[in-house]
Amino acid sequence: MSHDDVKIVQIRAAAKTLFLRHGFANVSTAALAKEAGVSKETLYTRYPSKEAVLADVLEHLITTTEELPVATTVITCRTDLERELRNFADKLLAGLMDREYMELARIVIAETPRLPHVGETFRGAVPDRAMAVARGLLAAARDADVIEDLDLHSAALMLVSPLVIHALVNVLLVAPTAERPPATLDVDSCVSLFLRTIVFKEKAA
Repeated sequence: MSHDDVKIVQIRAAAKTLFLRHGFANVSTAALAKEAGVSKETLYTRYPSKEAVLADVLEHLITTTEELPVATTVITCRTDLERELRNFADKLLAGLMDREYMELARIVIAETPRLPHVGETFRGAVPDRAMAVARGLLAAARDADVIEDLDLHSAALMLVSPLVIHALVNVLLVAPTAERPPATLDVDSCVSLFLRTIVFKEKAA
């Protein structure tokens, strides 16, 4: 999906506005095209379905709130790994805690029983991507002989899960306000605890 396509930018902005205002089910493709100032034909040349528009809005929102590090980061020592994991965790949590992102996530939850592919598309666009980045960072450390071999999927899950749970409990389920801001999470402590579960090789100690 090109981020430089003017029509996509228009459609994405219109979709976010309408989905947050009316909910996903109550927004027709005709209304979406009208709000974006494009024809329905233009809309369908960019997106195969309304669900694809929602997935793109969600993915774009979290990746532009805080850009996640790429999974090909070079890691040569323990300090590199600690720095990259903290950077990753900080940026992922910032994206998850974004109010508009959580409002759209509520829409996904509401629509998934009726349209299971909406949930599947969202999972591929956001959670699966975060897990892939976490696995990539750990794999880079393993391949550089910084850490011992480990189950990459389970380790990534241990790192990402506390961040997701914090966002669910403190934003998704309680709808924070200016008078009642969400609780904060000590990301450094979470990463430090996670690092205790990893076996570092002697030269990386």
